[in-house]
Amino acid sequence: MAIVLWASTAGAGSPELIAAKAESFCQAVAALFSERLEPDPDLIKTVPWTPVELKGQGPKSRHCSSLDQAVFDLNNDGRDELVVKTTFCMKGGPSDSLYIFPADSPVLSEAQWQDLGPLLATGDKFERTGGTYVPSLPSADGAAPQPLAGVFRVTPFLLEKAAYVAVTDARRKALVITKYLGGERFDDQCYLKAGGF
Repeated sequence: MAIVLWASTAGAGSPELIAAKAESFCQAVAALFSERLEPDPDLIKTVPWTPVELKGQGPKSRHCSSLDQAVFDLNNDGRDELVVKTTFCMKGGPSDSLYIFPADSPVLSEAQWQDLGPLLATGDKFERTGGTYVPSLPSADGAAPQPLAGVFRVTPFLLEKAAYVAVTDARRKALVITKYLGGERFDDQCYLKAGGF
C-alpha cells in the first residue's frame, strides 16, 4: 500500500495530517480527534472496557493504578482477544500499556496486585512506558517523524469493522493511528500533529 505524504489540516479544530497510508481514511480519523489530540467520546466507547478486580491489596486510587479489560478482535484476524489495559504513573503522569491474550485466558485469575507477572509475561503487548515508539510513516519532507517517548496514552478503538490503536505521549504533539499485528508489532496508518505546533 502506498504512503501518502502531505501537510494539510483535516478541518477546523482537527489535528494536522502529516502522513498516511490511505488519505481518505486518515482524513476521516483526524476529524474524530480534537486539535489537542483528544479522541471523540463516542470513539472511546467503541471498545467496552470494564474494570479488572485482582486478588490482593490494590491501590486506593485508580488514577495511577488501574487495569481494565475488554474482549474484541484487536488484531483484526476474525477472533476476539482478551485485551488488558493498564495505567500506572511514571514521573507523576499516567502511562498506558496493553497486554493481549486469547479470549478464554485465565490470566486475570492468576495475577494479583502483589504479582502482576502472569499479566506482564505475554509477548503480545504494547509496553513502552519509559521507552519510545518510533512511527514508521515518514513526514512530508521524507524525514523520520519524532519518536513518542516516556509516558503514553494508548486508546484502542473500532472503526468501519476494524480495530485501531491511537498512540500519543505526554507532550501531546503527535498522534499515531496504528493497527496491531501481534507480538509487539504495529502497522502505522496515520501520523497526526496537534494544532498550534
